[in-house]
Amino acid sequence: MSVASLESNNEAANEMVEMLVSIGACRENALIIVALNESGGFQSSRDLQKMCNLRQPEVSVAMKTLLESEMVACEPLKGGGRGRPCHRYSLNGDLKSIIHPYIADAEVRLAKLGNDIARLDEVSRALTSQVSN
Repeated sequence: MSVASLESNNEAANEMVEMLVSIGACRENALIIVALNESGGFQSSRDLQKMCNLRQPEVSVAMKTLLESEMVACEPLKGGGRGRPCHRYSLNGDLKSIIHPYIADAEVRLAKLGNDIARLDEVSRALTSQVSN
């Protein structure tokens, strides 16, 4: 899946999505973050659906998470019509600060994995020495 409305040769945007997913971000969140960054301003939910090739419920669930973590800002659209109010969304800072929590979480998991591997090495050596004695 790629950021649909961006140029098909925008490898950097697609790579950013894939890298965010590989370090633990939800694909929908990654798509929306990259789309909002690429657009450079406020986008409606419908715009994000088109840009990210996502369905409305997927955008809503991702947006809830992004809003709760304060990665995205929301502003109501003044329509005056009936029905549910519409909103526009934008990144709540620059891309580097927005993705920092994902990077920090990945670094914590990486450090834990490094510790687990070191401990596994110690335990395997201890077991090996017990068997040879």
